[in-house]
Amino acid sequence: MKKKIIILILLSFVLFGCKAIQDMSIDEVVNNSVESTVKVYNKYRNGYKYFLPKSMTVVNSKEYNEVIKFKDYKMYLYVDAVSYYNKIIDIYETNDESYVSMQISYEDKYGYLEINKIDNDKYFIEIMYNYAKIEVIVKEKDIKLTINNSLNILNSIKFDTNILKTLLDEETSKFKEYDFNIFETTTKKESEYLQAVEEDIYDEDTDIHDSDLIN
Repeated sequence: MKKKIIILILLSFVLFGCKAIQDMSIDEVVNNSVESTVKVYNKYRNGYKYFLPKSMTVVNSKEYNEVIKFKDYKMYLYVDAVSYYNKIIDIYETNDESYVSMQISYEDKYGYLEINKIDNDKYFIEIMYNYAKIEVIVKEKDIKLTINNSLNILNSIKFDTNILKTLLDEETSKFKEYDFNIFETTTKKESEYLQAVEEDIYDEDTDIHDSDLIN
């Protein structure tokens, strides 16, 4: 009986949690996501680590680029370690022609959200925050949940400056190879990141290592 009660409570939490997000405005979803604090990490990479929600899976990982599966969607994550290390910030200018265009700022983290309609029920979402960027195409009904999950990932990223210094000194050419400008959106130029994906930067046979690479 106790097990049934616990399961019902958990199920209710999931259902009401999802419903709460859908009932929020996009501004509220963004604010709630960036104000949340994550101190648990389950993905460890060279120079940084982050938390990936259980509903999502890394299907490809190469250098500072990752493909994450969420429902039937593929999210493309790029972590800009160079910009973080050099503390580069470029101010995002909102675009009145976009479905959504807004700056995101909380404490010492900065970024933007831009959403553009590309088809009848398809929307291209670009979220840059905390020196990392996620791009994904989703249906309208999944926009808010996608924003929430994306910001949970981006907000959780924690860099290791000492490791990045070593990597930058030893592997400068590797960083240059994946030198995307996360501060630019598709309204300014065609998405370099999705171009790179189309050109097979992501190899379907790429091995994914989730072992702890951060001291």
